[in-house]
Amino acid sequence: MQHRLFSALATALLLASLPAVASAASLYSDNFNSAATSSNYTVYATAGATGPSGDATFAYDYGAAPASGGLSIPAAPHTGDGSTLGLRVRTDNLQASSGTVVGATAVITKNLTLPSKYNLQVDVWSNYIGGSSIASSGSNGSTGVAVGVGTSGNAIQYIVNNDGMLVEAFGDNGGGANGAYRVYVDAISPRPTPANSSYYAAGTSATSASNTDPYYASFGGTSAPAGQVSFASSQSGTTPAGVQGFSWHTWTIDNDGTNITWSIDNKLITTVPVSAFTFGGSQISLGNDDTGLTGNSSANNQLFNAQIFDNLVITGVPEPSACLLAG
Repeated sequence: MQHRLFSALATALLLASLPAVASAASLYSDNFNSAATSSNYTVYATAGATGPSGDATFAYDYGAAPASGGLSIPAAPHTGDGSTLGLRVRTDNLQASSGTVVGATAVITKNLTLPSKYNLQVDVWSNYIGGSSIASSGSNGSTGVAVGVGTSGNAIQYIVNNDGMLVEAFGDNGGGANGAYRVYVDAISPRPTPANSSYYAAGTSATSASNTDPYYASFGGTSAPAGQVSFASSQSGTTPAGVQGFSWHTWTIDNDGTNITWSIDNKLITTVPVSAFTFGGSQISLGNDDTGLTGNSSANNQLFNAQIFDNLVITGVPEPSACLLAG
C-alpha cells in the first residue's frame, strides 16, 4: 500500500514539474501605434482613373474628432494603453476604379513565416457614410473588410484575385443578396457559398451568408459614434441587423493543420479544410474592397468610408509536450 502511494505521489510530482504543452510562440504582433511599422508591409491598391483608388494610413488616430480627420471611435477592445491609433484602409472613395476592376486596397506582411498551425487575431472596425442615415449605405457603400492568410504577398488580395484564403464581411447591408459574409480560396471560381459548400456555420440555406439570417442577429443595430453623428446627418440612425458596421469586432482565424476556422467575437462563421486549396505563401493581408466602381471624392465620403484594424497578433499553436507524452 505504501509503495503504491509513493509511486502515485512520485508520478504526480513528476507530471507537475513538466509543462502540459510547449509554450505558445508569438510569431508577429502590431498595435499600429507607430508609422515606422509600415516598412513591414507592402501596400497595394487597384488603379483608379488617375492613380490608386485607395490608400493605407499607419498610426491613424481614429479617436480624433471628424473635424480633425478622425472618426471619434473608442479604443479597440484589445488595446492595453488606451490609445486610439491604428491602421486605416480606404478604397474607391478617392476616385473611381479603372475599367471593370473592383476597387480594393490591401496591406500585406513581408517576410513572415507561418508554421503549419497558428492563430491570428485582430480588432476590426467597419465605418461607412450613410445615405439619409446609416440604415442605408448611401454613397459608395458595399465596402467589405477582408483578412487573408497564406498569400505569397506578391499581389493585391481581394475578391477577384487571391492566392490563399480570404474572408470578408460587409459593414453595411450592401454586400449583395446572400453575400454579407464571404470566403474566397485560392481564386477558385465560383467562390464557396452555402449553396455549393458546407463551410458556413449558419447552414446551407439560401440566406446562410446573408446579414438577414438569424444566425448573425448578434451583430448590427448599432449607432455611429456621437462625434460622427454631430458632424454629419448622414451618420444618424442605426445599422441594419446582422452587419459589422460601427462596432469593434474581434476577428480570429485558426489553422489547426486540418481546418481553418474564421470567427467573429468567438462566433464561428466558416470552417474550410486546408486540403480545399493551395497556399500561395506565408503572408497575411488586411484590406477592403468595394463591389461598386464609382468613386466619390467628397470630403465626407473620404472621411467616413474607412476600415480600421488594430492589435494584430499571430501566435503559433503549441504542440503537446514530448516529455509528457513519454511520461
